[in-house]
Amino acid sequence: MRHAEKGEGAQNMKRVTAFVGSARKKHTHNAVQQFMSNLQSLGDIEYEIVALSDYRIETCRGCKACLDKGEELCPLKDDRDLLIEKMMASDGVVFASPIYSFQVSAIMKIFLDRIGFVFHRPRFFGKTFTNIVVQGIFGGPKVVKYLDFVGSGLGFNTVKGRVIISLEPTPCKVLKKR
Repeated sequence: MRHAEKGEGAQNMKRVTAFVGSARKKHTHNAVQQFMSNLQSLGDIEYEIVALSDYRIETCRGCKACLDKGEELCPLKDDRDLLIEKMMASDGVVFASPIYSFQVSAIMKIFLDRIGFVFHRPRFFGKTFTNIVVQGIFGGPKVVKYLDFVGSGLGFNTVKGRVIISLEPTPCKVLKKR
């Protein structure tokens, strides 16, 4: 999804890309969409929401070829490099994930593992990073702290992430109040 008006001021336009670790286009996607709309209201922002589930991201095998010989020699041929190119072309990056089993979703973790070599050779200096964590009951602050750490380790200027609470199914107590 791309949103921007091309024309005057396009040279000054900032590009923000959000990587969403949820296959459902529901709570996490909606939170990112709202964040991007709010961001766009502040100035010339072009944004893209990348659903990681729409890309082929294989599970890292831990062979360490990316560390020892260079990431171009990774035996996996998936969409990792395309996703890294999107980050490189962005002024700002957002990682967004629902909480699954007290941590980021599996697809987000697989993505982070695939770009793990960047922790050894950070490359996102001068770019801004934040994260959005969607929780049901609890656990969000710890996952935000983890993703803040990840953003810093990748070389980003990190702005502390945020927790969004979204209960599903809706608890009986909340339903009775409606």
